Amino acid sequence: MTAPDIFTEGLYTPDQAARLAQVSTKLLRNWVYGSLGREAAVVPRIPENDAKVIGFIDLIQVLAIRAIRVQKKLSLPKIRATVNAAHERGILYPFARKHQTFLFDDDVVIQLELPDGKCLVQVTGKYKNHHLLHPVVEQYLVDLSYDPDGLANEFTPLSDGDSKIIINPKKQYGAPIVLPSGYTVASLVSAYEGEGSISEAAAAFEIDETQVKLAIRYDNFLSGIAA
Repeated sequence: MTAPDIFTEGLYTPDQAARLAQVSTKLLRNWVYGSLGREAAVVPRIPENDAKVIGFIDLIQVLAIRAIRVQKKLSLPKIRATVNAAHERGILYPFARKHQTFLFDDDVVIQLELPDGKCLVQVTGKYKNHHLLHPVVEQYLVDLSYDPDGLANEFTPLSDGDSKIIINPKKQYGAPIVLPSGYTVASLVSAYEGEGSISEAAAAFEIDETQVKLAIRYDNFLSGIAA
């Protein structure tokens, strides 16, 4: 496997990634790298390193695990079993791929490409390796965009009309930004705090107030403050 170019992957400290994923830093490290003899839940795209940074794909994998565990309370061994089964079939980073992993009852399903079309195969639980029909499964993570290879390349955690927050590893090094202006959430929140009002912050950047409000809402969400 070719090593990823970390300068186009988006770079986050564990603390930054944990905040974006809404989990503790310790939990993020456990899921991505493992701990105390326990295997990690995923295979990290950027291996553990001296710079102590993780990339966008690993952030998406953590977001997916959190969504799965919130919805289904699925165990980490089952999640890891899914990752292993997918890798055995040549599917890398299955939780960060388009229409690749699904939930079915309390187990995980992966989608495979076969000569006669796509099929869904249960990879954990009592009916491991059984084929399933599409109508009985559900996706667990939405608001993702994908590259031509089906790997996640943009996450949209919040939107309001024509304005939205995106996290894209090729824009502002993966920091959350507000579109259509392209300013970072941090910049707009800082302007709001410095100027003292939403209208003055918007005027300072020559943008509409909706984008400043959206930045504040997202920052409050990450801080655990109800909107």
